[in-house]
Amino acid sequence: MVDFSKEVEEMLSLYDTFAKQIEEGYKKGSNIEPFHKNFRGIVLSGMGGSGVTGDYIKTLGLNSKINIPIEVVKGDSLPSWVNKDYLVVAISYSGNTHETLSCAREAYNIGASVIAITSGGKLSELAKEKGSPIVYINKNYYPRTAIAELVSSTLGALKAQNINLIKEEDVNDAIEVLKNTSRGEGLNIANNISNKELFIISGCGPYELLANRWRQEFSENAKALAKSETYPESAHNDIVVWQVIQKEKAAFILFDSSEVGSVCNVLTNLLEDIYKKQGSTLIKIKPRGNNLFSRLIQSTLLAGYVSVYLAKLKGINPTDTSITGDYKKALEKANLV
Repeated sequence: MVDFSKEVEEMLSLYDTFAKQIEEGYKKGSNIEPFHKNFRGIVLSGMGGSGVTGDYIKTLGLNSKINIPIEVVKGDSLPSWVNKDYLVVAISYSGNTHETLSCAREAYNIGASVIAITSGGKLSELAKEKGSPIVYINKNYYPRTAIAELVSSTLGALKAQNINLIKEEDVNDAIEVLKNTSRGEGLNIANNISNKELFIISGCGPYELLANRWRQEFSENAKALAKSETYPESAHNDIVVWQVIQKEKAAFILFDSSEVGSVCNVLTNLLEDIYKKQGSTLIKIKPRGNNLFSRLIQSTLLAGYVSVYLAKLKGINPTDTSITGDYKKALEKANLV
């Protein structure tokens, strides 16, 4: 087995900065210039590690008291209903993501207000040219390890527009709960599931986001086959596969969603019973924190730790995502970048 200890430590060290990322990102975002407008809605454009930022914002928005819609676009064009009265937040860690640049250009063409969240690149140049606010993200990360700064910067940028999805005390609570989330927690989970080849990750309500995020982290860091089940929707389809005993092929990771609603409480108990009957490994995780933002970001940090240690235990390089370059080369060949 190849030793990737250096790469593992590099990744763990980057995840260790989550608390600092939250503090700095929220402050940077909050300091941008406001548009002094009442928007009809918010569209967040991004792909990959940058795009998932929009999922966090939308989830927080759905669980807040704001009265405008939030939509996430993971593609190269905006919905037809977006117009000059919308706020478009273009999120690209590198600043060179084709789809995000395309959406940003389209937003400018229709007269929408645009905020750029980026470390530089073509998006920064475009935003400067158009006179748009820019929140600069630290350049020394892999995009997936910068999610805390991407999310907090976006939340701060929205706060600057008087769109408050979280409170100051939520930020402070998140920082504290992140500081109390250890590598050891991640290593313990990784040790318990390292002999499995398939990972079923389930979340209900707002924790659907966590199921999807953990799947993505398992894919990028551990190169592991993972499937997310998002409830209550999966109770109408995906759940049927567990009528058949799958011969201990999978490890199950279940987020305790009992505090986020009566339906999720029922499903948490039901799924725990169903997964146990499969006779395989079940990991039940209770997200920590005094508010939804804290619980989401704390569990996201744990996903980073678990997936990196899983990579180490399986002899996988967690830093290598070179195959994604094939897509970028194909775009270049088609003259789309």
